[in-house]
Amino acid sequence: MEKFKQFYEFLEANPLDFTTWSQFLGLVESSNDLYHIRKAFGIFLSHFPLTFGYWKKYADLDAENREDIYEKAIEMAGNCLEIWQYYLDFAMEIKSSKFVRSLFRRAIRRLGVSYLSGDLWKKWIKWEESRDRMDNVTKIYLTLLSTPVREIDEFWEHFKKHVQNRDTKELISPKQLFEIDEEIRSDPRFSEVKRGMSEIDMFRLKKIMDRHANLYKSTSTRVNRVSFYESEIKRTFFHIKPLNYHQLNNWNQYINFAEDQYENGSEKIEYVKMIYERALIPCALYVEIWRRYTIFFESHNMIDEAREVYEKATKIFVKNRPDIFISYSEFEERNKNYSKARELYQYLIHKMAIGHIETIVKYANFEKRMFKISQSRIDEKKSQDEQIIEIYKNGMDFFEKKLPDSKIKDKRQYAYLSMEYSKVLYQIYQKKQRVLKNYLNNYDNDNDNVKDLISKNENKMNIENEKEKNIEIEIEKNNEKENENENEKKIEKEKEKEKENEIEKEIEKEIEKEKKIEIEIEKENDTNEEINDQKKSSKIKIENKDYNKEEEDKLKNDANKYLILSRQVIEKALETIDNYKPLWLFLIDYEMKIGGKDIYPRIKKVFERCIGDGSTLSKDEKISMLSLFIKISKFYSDEIILIRKAEEKLLKIPTVYSNHKDLENKKRLIEQIIELGNLKQTNKF
Repeated sequence: MEKFKQFYEFLEANPLDFTTWSQFLGLVESSNDLYHIRKAFGIFLSHFPLTFGYWKKYADLDAENREDIYEKAIEMAGNCLEIWQYYLDFAMEIKSSKFVRSLFRRAIRRLGVSYLSGDLWKKWIKWEESRDRMDNVTKIYLTLLSTPVREIDEFWEHFKKHVQNRDTKELISPKQLFEIDEEIRSDPRFSEVKRGMSEIDMFRLKKIMDRHANLYKSTSTRVNRVSFYESEIKRTFFHIKPLNYHQLNNWNQYINFAEDQYENGSEKIEYVKMIYERALIPCALYVEIWRRYTIFFESHNMIDEAREVYEKATKIFVKNRPDIFISYSEFEERNKNYSKARELYQYLIHKMAIGHIETIVKYANFEKRMFKISQSRIDEKKSQDEQIIEIYKNGMDFFEKKLPDSKIKDKRQYAYLSMEYSKVLYQIYQKKQRVLKNYLNNYDNDNDNVKDLISKNENKMNIENEKEKNIEIEIEKNNEKENENENEKKIEKEKEKEKENEIEKEIEKEIEKEKKIEIEIEKENDTNEEINDQKKSSKIKIENKDYNKEEEDKLKNDANKYLILSRQVIEKALETIDNYKPLWLFLIDYEMKIGGKDIYPRIKKVFERCIGDGSTLSKDEKISMLSLFIKISKFYSDEIILIRKAEEKLLKIPTVYSNHKDLENKKRLIEQIIELGNLKQTNKF
C-alpha cells in the first residue's frame, strides 16, 4: 500500500488535481479494499460532488451503505438530476412503495420544474402505473400540465388518452367541477331531463378538457419562450474544463430572462432558483454565478437563502477562491453579523489565503470600520492604528520570508502590498499631524488668530449676502422686462423678434447667475463649517496647564516616525524589485503629497534613480517616465539644463521601434522638450 500513501500525500497537497484523482480511484476500485474505497471516494467527492458517475460507482462498491451514500450525494449536489435517478433506481429495487413515493416527491419538489426533468416525471408515472395507482397517475399529469418541461407536448397527448376511462371527479377539483356543472345546468340544451347521463358526462368531460387545454397551451408558450436559451446549452453536466465565452454568456442571459419573468409576475421564485441551480452545474467553478445568486436572494430580502448559497459555495464548490469568502464577509457585515464577517477574514488571513493582497487590504479596512463599533472591536487593549499596522505587518512578514526564492509575480504582489501599507502609515501620520495642530490651537495665544479668521469670514459672508440680494433684485427686474416684452410681442409680433432673442439671452445669463449664486451658497456653507470648526477648536483648552514644548516635540516625533516608516516601506520594496514602474510612480506621488520647499530636489533624485544608467525599466517605461519628469519640471524647476539633459537621455534610447505608436510617442515627447525649452529661453514660463 506504499503506492496508496504516495497518492494520498500528493493529493493532499494538490486536492483539485482531477486527473490524478481519476488514476487513484481506478487503482482503489480494483483493490476491493473497502477502507480505501470509503476514504478515497469520500475525499474526492467532497471536492467534486457533481461528478454523479463517481457517486454511483461509490454506492455500488459500498453496497451496505448505498442509502447513506445517496443521501449524502443529494445533500451535496441535490441539483443534479442524474443523482436522483440513480437513487430512485436503487430505491425501487429494495425499498417500500411508501419510501419510493416519498423519494419521488422529494425529487420533484427539488427539480420538477426543470426544463430537463421530463425523464424524472416519466419514471414516476411508469412506477405508479406498475402499481395500478391510476388515480396517482392522474394527479401527476395534472401537475405536469402547468410545468414547463421540454416534453410538454408529449405529456399532453398521453394525458388525453389517459382520461378516456377516468372518472371526471379525478380530473378536476370539487370546486371547479361544481362550476362546470352549474354551466351545464344553465345550458338550454340540458334544461329538460331528456338527455341521457352518458351524454351529460361527455359534455362535462369536454368542459374539463377545455380548461386543461388552456393550461397546456399556456405552459407550451412558456416552454417556447426558453427554447432559444435551451438550444444554446451544449453542456449540462459538470466538468473541470472551463466553459467557452458563448456558453457562459448564454447562462447569464438565461438568468436575466428568468429574473425578468419573476419581476413581472410571469413566474414564481422557484423558477428563478431552478435556473440558477441548473446553471451552477456546468458553472460550478465560476464565482461570479455564485455571487450573482446570493445578490438575487439578498435583493429580495431572503437573507437566510443567500447565506445558504454562500455556505455551499465556500464549503464545497469554490472553497479555494478567496474572492467568494471576501464577498461572504461583506454580506455578513451588511447584515450586521460582524463576528462571522471577522471569522471569514481571519480564516483567509491565517489559513486559506495567507499573503492574499486583497484580503489583507480589505480585512484592515474592515477592522478600521469595526473600531467605530465598540462591541465589535477585535482587541479593546489595542488602538485602531496598532490593529491595522499588525494586519499589514503580518502580510509583509509573509512575503519577506519567501522573497529570496520568489518569482516576479510574488515580488510584484509584495510591491503592491508595500504601497498599500505605506498609504496606511501616511494616513496615520496625517492623523497625528491633526492631533498636533489641535494641541497648538488649545492655547490662548492662538485664539486671537481664530477670532480674526471668524471676523474676516463674517465680513465676507455679509458682502456675499449683499451680492446675493442685488442679484435677486436684478433677476426680478429682468423678469418684469420679460413680461413687458411678452405683452408687446402680442401687439407687434414682427418688431419684437429681435427683442425676444435678446430676452432669451438675458434669461440664459440670469440662469448662469443663479448657478453662480448656488456655488456661492455652497462656499458660504463651507466657510460656516470652517468657522464652526475653529470655534470648537478655540473652546478646547487644557485647564490649569501651560504650554509645554516637550509635549509639542513628543507629538511631532510621534507623527514623524510614521512618515519615516512609510517611506522606508517603499524604499525596502524598491530594493527588492526596482524594475516595477508602479512602485516608482507611487514614490513620486508620495513625495509630491509631502510637499515642502525641497520637493523638486527630492523628486529629481527619484527620477535619477529610476531612469539613470543603472535603471532596469524597459524602453517604453523609460520614455514614459522621462515624459513625466518633463511635465513635473515645468512646474517646479527653471533650470533649462535639466530639460536638455532629458532630451539627451531620450535621444540615447534605441530608435528601433516595435510599432508606429512607439515612434509617435517619441516624436510627441521631443516636441514637448523643444516647447518647454523655448518657453524657458523666451522667459514666457
